[in-house]
Formats: sequence, structure tokens, C-alpha cells
Amino acid sequence: MTEVWRPRLLTRQQMEERRFAALPFLRDRTLSSTVLARQFGVAPTAIRAWRQRLAQGDSLEATRSTGRPAFLTDEQVAELMDIIRAGPDPQQYDDGRWTTARIRDLIGRKYGVWYDRDWVGKLLVRWGFSWQKAEKRPLEQKTEQIDEWLEAELPVLEKKDRRG
Repeated sequence: MTEVWRPRLLTRQQMEERRFAALPFLRDRTLSSTVLARQFGVAPTAIRAWRQRLAQGDSLEATRSTGRPAFLTDEQVAELMDIIRAGPDPQQYDDGRWTTARIRDLIGRKYGVWYDRDWVGKLLVRWGFSWQKAEKRPLEQKTEQIDEWLEAELPVLEKKDRRG
């Protein structure tokens, strides 16, 4: 017998197709669960479970996997995105930037849901926000004076460097 390649993981739709392919054989009680299990690449307990579902009048269709329910509603997420786009309250955060810790506190205070800071970052990406890094420079830096110095002093220093 030639060995047939089978993927390790099947999608829900592929598993459903396999159950439907086994359907005519499941109704034939002369075939054992072990024989059918080998034929369809499943455990004999799966064949027995499929037969039991059919006996109870259930279908072999794939069930919907909903996952864990979201803690925030769509309306709350939309409101939160508007707040984030508007920027933080300048009286509360004088540097004018959001951090994941600050957004976590906002969500916790406003909606009573306390996410982990790392998860807040993943949520922000899911909601279409991108990670930004604040520019590191002194607040009292005067760019005009720096530009004047670069134009006046830097060429003199570069000439000295070439001579030395």
C-alpha cells in the first residue's frame, strides 16, 4: 500500500470535507471504527463520535469557533480610537504623547478593563495605529542657534582638522 501524504494540521473546512467523505461509510455498520479510522486518518474514537452525532440527528458540519469574547464593544473601541487620535490631555500628560501604559490606564479607568501593557500594543496595531518613537532632544534646545553655529563654526573646525 502506498503511503499518502497528509498535512499535520487541517483547516476546519478540510476536516469537515473529510467527515462528509466518510459519511456513506459511517452508515455502513459492517465496517469497523478501526478500519474507517485508518482509511480517513483519524482515531477510532473520532469515527465513533461521528457515528454518535449522526445517530442523534446532528450533522457533520464544522462548528463555528468564536474564540474568547471581546471585553470592549465595537462602540467602545471606536470611542477609544477617537480619544487616541485626539491626543492625550495636556494637563495630565505634558509631553503630549501616548504610551501603552497610559492607554492601558485610560481603558481601565474608562471601561473597567485592565489589559496587559504588551496586549495594549497588539490591540493598537490591530486598530491601525503604528508604533512611534519619540524624538530624543532637550526641550530647551534652540534649533536656530544650532543652525547658526553649524554654518559659522563647523567649516572652521573642518579646515583645522584637515591641516592637523
